[in-house]
Amino acid sequence: MIPLGTDRITRKTPTTITIVVINIVVFLLISLGLHADSTATATKAAEIEQFGVFYPGFRMILTHPWTLVTYAFLHDPSGLSHVAFNMLFLWIFGRAVEDRLGSIWFAIFYIAGAIAAALGQWLISPAPMIGASGAVAAATGAFATLCPRSRVRVLFFFTIIEVPGIVLVLIFVGLDLFGQLGQSVSGPSLRGGVAYSAHLFGYAFGILTMLALLGSGILKRTEFDLFFLLKQWKRRREMRAATNQSRSPWVKDVSNLSVANSAEVSKGESASKPVRRQLSDSDAKRELHDAGTRWSRGEFSAAASAWERFAQRFPSHPDSDGALLLSAVTYARKLNDPIKANDLAQKIVNRVPSASSELLAQAKDLLKEIEGMKAQ
Repeated sequence: MIPLGTDRITRKTPTTITIVVINIVVFLLISLGLHADSTATATKAAEIEQFGVFYPGFRMILTHPWTLVTYAFLHDPSGLSHVAFNMLFLWIFGRAVEDRLGSIWFAIFYIAGAIAAALGQWLISPAPMIGASGAVAAATGAFATLCPRSRVRVLFFFTIIEVPGIVLVLIFVGLDLFGQLGQSVSGPSLRGGVAYSAHLFGYAFGILTMLALLGSGILKRTEFDLFFLLKQWKRRREMRAATNQSRSPWVKDVSNLSVANSAEVSKGESASKPVRRQLSDSDAKRELHDAGTRWSRGEFSAAASAWERFAQRFPSHPDSDGALLLSAVTYARKLNDPIKANDLAQKIVNRVPSASSELLAQAKDLLKEIEGMKAQ
C-alpha cells in the first residue's frame, strides 16, 4: 500500500520541505561519490557516510552523540527505494503535522522522533542504523492522532482507494509488528535489514507525544483529532444501544412516554378526549419504535425522516427535542447531509421555550461538528 496524498489542506511547510531536500541531496552526494571513478572521491564519500552512522552502545553515544540524529539523514546508497519511500511518507504525513505544530516545533519533534527510534532499536538489536524511517514513523503516528479521520489516497494493487488515516497507520503498525516478530523468531544471526523496532518506537513516540500535547491543552484540540473521534465513537455506541431498545439516548424509556394521559384530563372534559389522547400516545410510541428499528437495521434515511416526523407531529411531547436531535445526528454522521443536520440542530438551539440544558449542549456540540465537516 503506497500513500499518494491526503485530503488535508496545509499551509506552507518549510521544515518538511527542508528535511526532504537535505535527505535527497545527501543521498545523491554519497551515492554518486561511492560510484565515482576517482578513488579519493569514493573514499571521501565512504568516510562521510561512516561519520553519520549510528552504532548502538554507550561508548558511541558518549563519543559520537550526533549520530543519534545524523543517521536519519543517511540512506542505502545502492538504490532509490529506501530514500524515495521515506521521503514520500514524510511529504504526505509530515506536512499535516507541521501545519498543526508549527515549523520550529515540528523540526524539534522530528529530531526527537529520530532519537527515540534509534534508542528503541538499540534495545532490540545492536546493528548499525541508517535511514529516516524511525523519524518518519513518528510523524506518521502523529498524523494518525491529529488527523485520524483524514482520507488518504492509496495505491493498492494498481487501484487507487481512499482509507481513513488511522486505519492506514494501524495497518503499517501491524506490518512492522509482524516483521519484528519474524526477526525475533529467526534469531540474532538473521537480524538486520529493516529496523522494524525503530519504526514501532517511532510510531509510539509520535502517538504518545501528540496525546500528551492534546490532553494537557498545550496543543489546542480540534474536531479532527483522536480525542474527538473517540468522543464520537462513544456517542454512536450510546445511540446504537438506545435505538436497539427503541429509545433515545438523551431521554427516558419510551415505554413511559405519553403525550398526555387520562389522569391529567380535567373532569369537565368529555369522555372522548381521553380516548383520542390515548390513541396519540400509542402513535407516539409506535413512531419512536419504528424510527429506532429502522436505524438499527441501517435504514438511516428512513429513521431520520421518522424522528423528524415525530417531532413535527408531537411538538409538545417530552421526547420531541430528543427525536429531532437524533434526526440531526443521523443526517450529519450517516447521510452526509450537514445542511439538513444544521437546520434541525438550529431548531433545538432556537426553541422557545428552550430545550433541556443537556439536549441544548449536545445540539451545540453537533453544530460545531457540522462546521468541522464543512471545513473538510
